[in-house]
Amino acid sequence: MGIIGKVGRKSLRVRSLNTGIHIALILGGITMIYPFLIMISASFKGKVDSVRLDLVPQYFYSEEMLFKKYIESRFNEEISLFSAQYKHMFYAVDYLKIPEKLNENFVSDWNGFINLNEDKYDEFDFAVSEQFSRGVYTYNERAFREKMSDEVDGDLSALNAKYGISAPAWEDVREESKEILTRSFTSDRSGMLVPYDRFRKELHPRHKIWLSADGHYISRELFTAFKGDLSALNDSLGTSYASWDNIVLSSTIPDGPEAEYWTHYVKKTLNVHRIGLNNAGFEKFRSFLKDKYPGISLLNGVWESKFADYGEIGISEARLNGAPLLDYIFFIENMSDPADIILSGIEFDYRDFLKEKYSGIDELNRAYHNGYATFADVTLPETEPENNVVENHDRIEFIETLDPSLLRLSHSAQFDYIEFLKEKYVTLDLEKINRELGTDFDSEINIYPPSEIPVNNNHAKLWKEFIMKIGRFVIIDKSAAPEWKRFLENKYVDIASLNRQYGLLFPSFGRARIDFVQLDYDIFKKYKSEIFKEQLTRNYIMVLDEMLNNGRAIMNTLIYCLLAILTAVIVNPLAAYAMSRFRLKSNYKIILVLMLTMAFPPMVMGIPNFLILKNLNLLNTFWALILPGAADGYFIFLLKGFFDSLPKELFESATVDGAGEVTIFTRIAMSLSKPIMAVIALGAFNGAYRNFMFAFIVCQDQSMWTMMVHIYQLMQRSSAGVGYAALVIAAIPTFAVFIFFQNIIIKGIVVPTEK
Repeated sequence: MGIIGKVGRKSLRVRSLNTGIHIALILGGITMIYPFLIMISASFKGKVDSVRLDLVPQYFYSEEMLFKKYIESRFNEEISLFSAQYKHMFYAVDYLKIPEKLNENFVSDWNGFINLNEDKYDEFDFAVSEQFSRGVYTYNERAFREKMSDEVDGDLSALNAKYGISAPAWEDVREESKEILTRSFTSDRSGMLVPYDRFRKELHPRHKIWLSADGHYISRELFTAFKGDLSALNDSLGTSYASWDNIVLSSTIPDGPEAEYWTHYVKKTLNVHRIGLNNAGFEKFRSFLKDKYPGISLLNGVWESKFADYGEIGISEARLNGAPLLDYIFFIENMSDPADIILSGIEFDYRDFLKEKYSGIDELNRAYHNGYATFADVTLPETEPENNVVENHDRIEFIETLDPSLLRLSHSAQFDYIEFLKEKYVTLDLEKINRELGTDFDSEINIYPPSEIPVNNNHAKLWKEFIMKIGRFVIIDKSAAPEWKRFLENKYVDIASLNRQYGLLFPSFGRARIDFVQLDYDIFKKYKSEIFKEQLTRNYIMVLDEMLNNGRAIMNTLIYCLLAILTAVIVNPLAAYAMSRFRLKSNYKIILVLMLTMAFPPMVMGIPNFLILKNLNLLNTFWALILPGAADGYFIFLLKGFFDSLPKELFESATVDGAGEVTIFTRIAMSLSKPIMAVIALGAFNGAYRNFMFAFIVCQDQSMWTMMVHIYQLMQRSSAGVGYAALVIAAIPTFAVFIFFQNIIIKGIVVPTEK
């Protein structure tokens, strides 16, 4: 039905009005659709990209964003594990960058080493990737749960009995292995840890995070001790590390000042399953046991072992759980000689593997393409290098030699610039500053450093001084690249010297670094399509899992909506027909009372309704959901008006023909009111489907929760993306109803008017 008739459309003014109305409607529709599209987009996102309000999630077209999302999931959203594994090269997943080029020889060596030795390593050497998350069921969490469900044919009570656990729901069937390299992590192999251990061993290598003891040592000991200042570490230890990445954990106590930090880390932090003893050290441990347990029978009683004498005790028996492990930990922490300690782990084994494969360290450096081949290959660091203190020092020296016209200053230097001005002017007298520097600063917060050298001589002099002092936030023009290469060539003479100073070469096999960013990127490249599919679907998988497997949300909602529709199309027409047909004296008062119910928000009626239902013992039943909304003032008012519009002659002729009131009501009134009844049915469906607050109040038993209550509970413990996914899924039924029943809705609006 058109807004304007055919005759009216012939007028230019009317056509203009018609066009304006349609434009206004289109714009209004856009304002409604845009937030919905943002919600749909957010339903595919995770933590790292949730703050981006884009209509199309960035990882759909950006490989770097997809890589960030994968790494966030891979490390179970644990920034501490992520930072340690990557040796603090990146402070958060947001700053992660894709490697410019894969080191094929390194990746090939590592994969070959893992294929040969994977069975050698256990739960103390690797973590499970995508094992848990804050608010979404990740890949391996779901895989473990499915494995457990298959084992007991979906019977949760059978699983609880089999492993001696008390999981109230399948969502609680999970394991989280954290802080594996620390002393607090043990594996007692009881309860769910028994099947979880089997699950870990059967994992595909791509789902294993081979834990870096080097990174853990840096993160827990050195980074903490020196507050992240590598220059301070070098000054204190007498070392010349160019980056944190150059530091490795020695398998034995190192020489010099670092021995103190190594000893503290090994004795107080590192998991003892990584700590071994040489022959002399283990003999001391046996002597300790002899002193503590005078008699092998006493030791066997405490350890629950069957040793014939102390000489049978080995390192594997000492590191078992329970009393043996406690004794070994006590000895390591309090009585062991650091010189007797030998560390073990995957990184040490890999370095031994490299030593056997390559004839010398130079061959290894060539194979891995470590360092620059010539000075021509060196790139100009336009901004401050993040992970190389030597390169950064060279850059500062280079800046001092450059023409200021080649330099720019980032606005990020505002705070430092204000502090610099305070040192120069003490009271930060803006009037004096503006007069001398030719600026127009009106308040401290509006003081920004000029991005280029100022024209004013005083300001230019101050600007140069600030740049030389700050070093950071200075951007070098790309045109200075040739001068940078000449500067380095004059300083280092040969490229080998630069490579050594920048820490780009392995000085020995024992200091060969393992680039876990490269390894993770290799996995990402191989399984990119699977990773994209996982990131795309995991929010929706969690929502569907909650709706289909936990509780009776869908069934309860379906029953509730059907009963609500049935009640609405029976109770409301009966009331409206009675008032329309019999013309009661109190009709208008009744209508007024019914209409007054529309003046109060549903929340106001919630308390009295709850109290009445409680007194009737109807809580946690469908009666509690249906009865308070059985009669609707608006529906009765609408139906009464419709019945009033029907010709009286219809009812009179039916009465003459001998029809009773029931026949008249069902055969005539209800038959003619099908369009308006459809609107009432749709209204009842929408009201029941979206009912959350009242449904939650009167049905607190989880077995009676409707879909909206389940979604609310899900959103309390899930990520924002999962919450949006739940809302999108919840919107599908109402959207489908509108699409398929829009003709009925229009008829329900038009027919009463035509009558």
